[in-house]
Amino acid sequence: MAPTPFVHGLALAWSDGALSRDGAIMLETLQKQLGISDKVRSVQEQSWLTDISKTDRRSFGDGDQILREWLEALNDKESLAPAARSMGRAALDVGLSKTGWSEAFQFADGLGLGDELALGVWLEEEAEPLNGWPPALDPLAVILGLVISVPGILTRNEAQFSDGTPSVSINHPDAQPSQLSWMPSLLPINSDGCEWGWENDTRADSEMPSSSINYSHSVLLAWIRRLVTMRRDRGEEGLSGLPENCLLVPSSTDVTYDGDTMTLSMIVDMGDSGLVRPWASVKVSDSPEIVPAPDGIADSWVKIHDALGGLLLTGLETLPRQLLTASGAEVSISAPSLNGSWIVHDIV
Repeated sequence: MAPTPFVHGLALAWSDGALSRDGAIMLETLQKQLGISDKVRSVQEQSWLTDISKTDRRSFGDGDQILREWLEALNDKESLAPAARSMGRAALDVGLSKTGWSEAFQFADGLGLGDELALGVWLEEEAEPLNGWPPALDPLAVILGLVISVPGILTRNEAQFSDGTPSVSINHPDAQPSQLSWMPSLLPINSDGCEWGWENDTRADSEMPSSSINYSHSVLLAWIRRLVTMRRDRGEEGLSGLPENCLLVPSSTDVTYDGDTMTLSMIVDMGDSGLVRPWASVKVSDSPEIVPAPDGIADSWVKIHDALGGLLLTGLETLPRQLLTASGAEVSISAPSLNGSWIVHDIV
């Protein structure tokens, strides 16, 4: 089940494993903005804290450092309302399941935008074509499968098949490959199943596992680079916790694997201080979680470490949703696990 707006705020406030005084104050502000009662808040808060450990995540955000910005953005009703209508209309293009509609409406209604979303879904003539959305609606975009905010990207075109080596496979009778506008170099494979492979690349990453859903490290790596670039293009921080005027080098992003742990690193240009390559690891077992930063490093580096870990978690959370949306299969999947350099899921 997708989070409610208040649960999303909870996840941001607790994302570093502790609730600060400022975080508590912001949650009070969020409750007032959403207009929910103390009883409703208590039920949602208790359920969330009982169901999840402090190191896990139930949010589509990057951490509590953006909670304040999210709260401020929620006040801009003039831009949020038409964006919600357009997102509802665009969701029809990628396919909107009954479950997806229920979760999206619950989230939008919590923000006071339920009617606007419904207008876009059921009265398409009332909504403009989607041309991006305010960052405050990123959680709604993920629920609807509209992760990439690029004009015209949401139309499902008839696939142009290519002969190549699969880097993604979805083993389900309802799954059919389609052209991926959000990753145009990953092409549908001309096969009996639902598979994608890199353009003009016949080399296999390694032998593909036999799980229900498999995607290679190269696909996850490309997706994470895309996420960083999208944030930068929207004028947001590509990675939180960095000093001002630092530059990220998305093309330098690397993911390595060791057993059930993956490590993400990226070169950062620190100006006069030179180039550095911070890193963070995530343990992919049951529910993915960030491996704590090593003892003894400065607090400023811990923030960068945790931001990298959060970026990796976001990639693991959003990529399979995008692939399933592209395949047309309306299924639930297990938490990810690692099989060599492949990330795999079971359909449940």
